[in-house]
Amino acid sequence: MRIPRRALVVAACGVLAGCAAPTPAPATPPVLVTQPFYEPVLVDWASTYRRGLSGPLPFDLDTRTRTEGIGLVKQDEAQLLVTTGEPPQGWFATPLGNLGLAVVVHSQNPVRDLNTDELRDLFSGAADSWDDVGGPSVSVQPVLPLPGEPAGDAFASLVMGDRAPWPGTLLAPTTSAMAQMVADDPGAIGILPAAAVPQGLRIMPVEGVLPRGSTVASGAYPLSVPLLATAPTEPTGALRDFLIWIQSQAAKQ
Repeated sequence: MRIPRRALVVAACGVLAGCAAPTPAPATPPVLVTQPFYEPVLVDWASTYRRGLSGPLPFDLDTRTRTEGIGLVKQDEAQLLVTTGEPPQGWFATPLGNLGLAVVVHSQNPVRDLNTDELRDLFSGAADSWDDVGGPSVSVQPVLPLPGEPAGDAFASLVMGDRAPWPGTLLAPTTSAMAQMVADDPGAIGILPAAAVPQGLRIMPVEGVLPRGSTVASGAYPLSVPLLATAPTEPTGALRDFLIWIQSQAAKQ
């Protein structure tokens, strides 16, 4: 969903009366596109960045699948893609820092820590009850992003290996849907960008480490992926300024 900021300027004149020269339409702002599970991170960055400006954001945000986003950039309907994974061949790419993938569970889940082997078992169905990992006798309900969502692909690479998710895994199209599914089920377990975890969910330590800014930046937290900005050519103007600002924030962590 795009953050609206454009105003349409319509010039009208009478048929018989002389017309003044029409007011030129404002220049179309550039568009930055990302995926649903990274949208909250970009919105948070953009909101913080906006507070340091004297006017409105000089660009628009759009949310699409990775494939759709690449298509928009290729068609010049968007000028920059923020994602994880390999950029299209030959495209410019620059890192924006590491993004922690938080493992989230119901607020009443008493399990205090999980390792990556236990995560693999819980999401693959090899462990179908929380008592398999020291918790209560409650059925495990995995929740993952939709197939093709880069956050889910990153989790599969980091945790699942060659193991497929349990066939009964629920699929969440957005971060808000993921949060609601986990909050509604005492046995649920899901993943969210660490910066997008709402109140009411527990973040599960992985290998004894929580996904804080310092642990993600240092690599101490095991479930982190590099977020990058990519486009056919290096961006200029407002988008370049925004990327520099993001990188400066990452350097402070």
